[in-house]
Amino acid sequence: MLSYRGLTVIYRLHVMTVTDHTPPAAVSTGVRRWPVDPEHGLLRLAVILTFVGGSILSYIVFTLLFPQGDGGAVNLLGVAVAIGIAMLLTRAVEGGLKRRWPSGRVFEIDGSTIRLTGKGTPTEIDGAQHVNVLTWRFTISRRTRVPKGWFVVALALVQNDLYLPVYTFMSPDEFNSLRLNSHFSTLAPAKQKDKGDLRLAGQQRRLRTAEYARWNDGGELSKDHFIEALDALGREFPAWMISE
Repeated sequence: MLSYRGLTVIYRLHVMTVTDHTPPAAVSTGVRRWPVDPEHGLLRLAVILTFVGGSILSYIVFTLLFPQGDGGAVNLLGVAVAIGIAMLLTRAVEGGLKRRWPSGRVFEIDGSTIRLTGKGTPTEIDGAQHVNVLTWRFTISRRTRVPKGWFVVALALVQNDLYLPVYTFMSPDEFNSLRLNSHFSTLAPAKQKDKGDLRLAGQQRRLRTAEYARWNDGGELSKDHFIEALDALGREFPAWMISE
């Protein structure tokens, strides 16, 4: 029997092959809006349960159609067939869920207001006032649902100690082709010493604070939506937004 860890690994390998079905960004008069967290927790749970249920059901059907002839030994062919069928089923289900089951969170620009909504009180920044912009990236060091070696690329808007963080995942090649990539500083590991460089130490402290906010409350955007949001912020708020 496959362990939970084994099922999770198979699921992670599977999601890397699924076509991105992130809903398109909605556009209305005076408002730009992008869906956040395309692979939210409940969706991932539903996908894992679909894979588990599909594997079990497929194995049962296979063994009924092709009974074992050795008195109860595990039917390895049946396991392989069941996993293959379950992966195909999960891929189809996941694609449909991504299109029809959003997280309910959005990142939006509404006039001079920049907002990250959620189930609770939305985080809002007044773009007509001064905003500090923090941009950073770091390399994913272990394989999760995102390949090892890819980057977390993040942006935080800061105003009056309020952080509004959004982020995406990019391959190194995708990051290198990003128009504003030179503005995204590398976030050093927390244990790494700054070797007496006070300016660098201060920058890293600010980025770590922003990373903490991203980890707890950040909104994940698809790569294309993240790039669109960067461009929209640059057009709407040239006084403080990063530019070339």
